Amino acid sequence: MSNPALEQAIINKIMEKGISLPVLPDVAIRARRVAEAPDSTIGELVDVIAQDPAIAARLIQVANSAMYRGAQRIDALQQVIARMGMRTVSQLIVSLATQQLFTAKHPVIKKAMQNHWSFSAQVAALSHRIARERTHLDADQALLAGLLHGVGGIPVIVVAEDIPKLQEAPAVLDELVQNLQPRLGLKIMQAWDFPPMFELVVREAGNLNYQHEGAADYADVVITAIAAAKNLSQTAEGTPIASAVRLGMDLGESLIDQEIEEAMRALTEGF
Repeated sequence: MSNPALEQAIINKIMEKGISLPVLPDVAIRARRVAEAPDSTIGELVDVIAQDPAIAARLIQVANSAMYRGAQRIDALQQVIARMGMRTVSQLIVSLATQQLFTAKHPVIKKAMQNHWSFSAQVAALSHRIARERTHLDADQALLAGLLHGVGGIPVIVVAEDIPKLQEAPAVLDELVQNLQPRLGLKIMQAWDFPPMFELVVREAGNLNYQHEGAADYADVVITAIAAAKNLSQTAEGTPIASAVRLGMDLGESLIDQEIEEAMRALTEGF
């Protein structure tokens, strides 16, 4: 059940700590700048990524996961960019670097953060597959949309470390995350100047009744991926999940397999 007073108190605390609009790490800012420049080269992007060995290693892991794996394993950043493209790599760096923005020390809060990222990784892997197999949408963009759909929940988890009552009530914390992440996530996407598609996904990700005209969009993909990750086949009202229907998918069958689990490991390794 929604608790407006508690939600406002959390938002006030987030504003007080100055984490409502987190500043992107330097590697993410520089990578986006290079990727968006019309005359930039793969070599220039490699030089930027190489300044952050942890991000470089994670990118290689993702590129070698079942989602992208080619005939041969790759171990160089040049190959990663050639396989995934400069735009996808630069945006994936933002997603991976986001994990470095927030830390938690309290065991309950640290576990909540790990669970949050693990779920986002699962949704991302599922979104990539659904987009690839069921739509003409860019599967890489679907992966990123899935990974960032819950970014607004991170500041909520962070401030919970300063609120003992939330440390003792993980169910209440989870409800706060679910209720506040669309509002906070929208602000973060706007501050980071992400395309409108990501704003739509962040806003609608929790809406199992999402409706619109036309073909399936990225929000449909992420909503269906979330439902699959939660083993949901219908809404709370007992009606079909519109996004899954639009995609022609039967959510009665599990989509989790070795490929999805491997992709999740690649996206969360070291976190």
